[in-house]
Parts: sequence; structure tokens; C-alpha cells
Amino acid sequence: MPDVTLTAAMRTNLLSIQQTESMIGVAQNRLATGKKVNSAIDDPRNFFTAASLNYRASDLTRRLDGIGLAIKTFEAADKGIKAITKIVESMAAIAKEALDSTSATNRQALGQQFNTLRAQLIDVAEDSGFNGTNLLAGNTLTVQFNEAGTNTLAQTGVDWTTGGTAAVSIAVAGVAAGAGDWDNATLATGATNITTSVNAVNTALSTLRTQAAAFGSSLNIVKTREEFTKEMIANLKGGADNLVLADINEESANLLTLQTRQQLGVQALSLANQSQQSVLRLFS
Repeated sequence: MPDVTLTAAMRTNLLSIQQTESMIGVAQNRLATGKKVNSAIDDPRNFFTAASLNYRASDLTRRLDGIGLAIKTFEAADKGIKAITKIVESMAAIAKEALDSTSATNRQALGQQFNTLRAQLIDVAEDSGFNGTNLLAGNTLTVQFNEAGTNTLAQTGVDWTTGGTAAVSIAVAGVAAGAGDWDNATLATGATNITTSVNAVNTALSTLRTQAAAFGSSLNIVKTREEFTKEMIANLKGGADNLVLADINEESANLLTLQTRQQLGVQALSLANQSQQSVLRLFS
């Protein structure tokens, strides 16, 4: 089969059309994927830099799960302290009523109410955990903030689930020997016992408020780090996107330009062919 000989003009037009088709393919791929860098072949530096940024963002996203659990653990302890505080305030009201009473029978009934509420303090503390960690049961909570786990916050809990001063000074300082402490036959002695309970309640309230403030401070730190981590993740992903994502508007305009160029190239090739045919007619 004889070789087909093309004129220089036809070869130039044909090469231009082939290059334009290749560029159209690239533009169409970018529009389809939304990326200008789909592999290391497209741009090794941007591809691997974006991958590194995305890896770090993924690691920080996993850290967010732990931070979220820590926040819930602090909130569970805070709810426990609030519930205990309400109970202690009720105990304070009962003790005040008993102190004002001159009836041994009434004091005995109030003392029983006082002890019933006191028993609830430990129960509430025991039920204030979250996901296996209870800051009111003496557990320690460690929160990791960065992907390497080197930046942390450790919060030591308080044990209010046993007797003694652990139960915010109430377990041993209430009606220690039962209602008889308050309904002593000698009203003055009973009043002294009630005053001891009142003082214990006041100490408990002070302890509760101090501990709530300590947990609240740590909770604010964790929430601040949670917000910071979210912003860092967004920043990392944004940086990665800037390196590999295509500008859809720009690529659409580029594709339209290339398609126009392709049409003009085909027309130019047709004109070159017609010119060659005109020359050949001279010899026919």
C-alpha cells in the first residue's frame, strides 16, 4: 500500500488538532473529578503535600472522638455535682428546721429525712460516670489533643463513692448515730448535734463549689481545644484542596475554548485539503 503524503500545512493542522484533543481530555477529566491533580504524575509536589495534609487532618479527626468523650465525661461529673448540691441544700434546710424546732419527736423525724438524703449522696456519685470513667469515683481522665498524643490534659477525680470525708464531709458528719442524735432528751444537747450537722453541710457545699469550679476550668480547656482542632482540620483540608482541586469555572471556560480551537483546526485542515485538491485538478 503506497504511503500517504501530507503537505506541511496539513501536518501542522493535524498535529494541532491532536494536541487540542489531548488538552480537551485533560479538561474533561478535571471537570469529571473536580481535581487538577489526580495522581503524582500530574504534579508530584502538590500531590504528596496534599496527601500529607489530609493524613494529618484524618489523625486529628480521630482525636476529636476522644475529645468529645472527655467532654461528656466532664459533663456527667458536673451533672452529678449539681445533683449532689441540690441534695445537700435540702439537707441544710432540714437541719435548719430541726434546729428551730423544740419538739424531740419532730427532730427525730427530720433526722431520719436528713439521713435518707445523705445516703443518696454516694448513690449519685456512683452514677455520675460516662463511658467507664467516673470523676466522682476517683478515676483519672487523660485527654490527648494532637495526633502524636504528646499534648494532653490529665484530670484527677475525687472519690465520693465511699464513706468518710470522701462523701463531701457528710457521711460521718451527719446524724452519725441515727435520729437519736437530734432528738436527745436534753434539747440543748440535741441542738449541739444538729449544729454539727449544719456545719458539715456548709463544708460540703463549699467543697462541691470548689470541685465544680475545678472541673469547669478543665472542661473549658477541653472545649477550647476541641474548637481549635476542628479549625485545624478545616485549615488542613482547605490547604490540601487548594493544591489539588480544579477551578470548575476556569476549567469550563478552558474546555469551551479548546472545543472552539478544535473546530477551527478541523476547518483549517479541510481548507488545506481543498487547496491540495485544487492543485491536483490542474493535472487532471
